[in-house]
Amino acid sequence: EMLLAALGDAAGGESDVLLVIDVQNDFCPGGALEVASGDEVVPLCNALVERFRHVVFSQDWHPAEHMSFAPNNAGAAPYEVVQAAYGEQTLWPTHCVQGGAGAAFHA
Repeated sequence: EMLLAALGDAAGGESDVLLVIDVQNDFCPGGALEVASGDEVVPLCNALVERFRHVVFSQDWHPAEHMSFAPNNAGAAPYEVVQAAYGEQTLWPTHCVQGGAGAAFHA
C-alpha cells in the first residue's frame, strides 16, 4: 500500500511500462525453485497491473531436457557448477518447464 500511495498518479502515463519478472509458481513457496515469501509480491503486482497502460510479463521457460537442469547431467546435483561450451553453468533443479504448472504465472 505504501508503494501504491507513493506512486500516486505517476504510473500509467503513455510511456510508462510495468515489467513483471518471473512471478511463476516454481519460484513461489512449494515450487521447484522456491523463493521464501515469493508469493507475497503477487497482490502488489496485481494492483500495479491495474495502474499501467503497458504491462510486460517475463516468464522463465525451459524445455524439459535443458542442459542446466541437474537431473539432465549424470551424477550432478543442483547448484553444482559445470563447464559448458560457453563457460561456467550452475545446475538447477528442474523448474519452469514449458507448458508445466510450475512455469505458469502465480495468481
